[in-house]
Amino acid sequence: MVELALVISILGVVAVIVFPKIGSVLDDIKEKAVSERLVQDINYIRNYAISRHDTTWLVVEPAGNRYALFTGPSSGSRTLIPDPESLEQDTLDLDDDFSGVGISSATFGGSSEVSFNYWGTPSDGGTIVLNSRTITIVAETGMAYETP
Repeated sequence: MVELALVISILGVVAVIVFPKIGSVLDDIKEKAVSERLVQDINYIRNYAISRHDTTWLVVEPAGNRYALFTGPSSGSRTLIPDPESLEQDTLDLDDDFSGVGISSATFGGSSEVSFNYWGTPSDGGTIVLNSRTITIVAETGMAYETP
C-alpha cells in the first residue's frame, strides 16, 4: 500500500511538471499550422491571380484576428475566393479555428491588405506577425515565406 501511494505521488509530481510544457508545445504547433496555412494561402491567391488574369486580395484584420482571400478588380467590387478544399466562401477566424494564436500586426505599405495583379506581383511587400512568427511577402516576386 505504501509503494502504491509513493508511485501515485511520483506520478502527480511528474504531471505537474509536464502538463504546462505540453500546453506550450501545443500552442507552438497551432502557431506553426497558422503560419504554414497563411503562406499557402498567399501563394495560392498569387497563383490564382496569374492563372485567371484577375486581381486577388489578402485582407488581414489584426483587431478581429482573421483574414480573407478575395478576387476582383478593386476593393469595392471584390468577392470572397472559395476555399479550395471545402469550397466555402468564408474568412479564416483564428479565434474559432486556432485559439491561442493571434495576429499581432499586418503591414503592406501602410495598409493591412495587399493585392496581386495578373502577373502575380503584389501591390506592396510586407509582413504579417503572429505571436512569435513572421510571414514576409517579397515586393518584387510576391512569394511568401516564414522568417525565422
